[in-house]
Amino acid sequence: MTVVDPVCKMKLDEKDVRFKSEYKGKMYYFCALSDKKKFDENPEKYIEP
Repeated sequence: MTVVDPVCKMKLDEKDVRFKSEYKGKMYYFCALSDKKKFDENPEKYIEP
């Protein structure tokens, strides 16, 4: 399944993703640890309504 990094908007294959965060019951996937850290610091900034 294709997922999108909410920070940089890169499309990723879910099975290849190394960095993940759960927020409000939903899983988010990241291409890099730096994107995960940015998201974890302020998730609401990156979540689309």
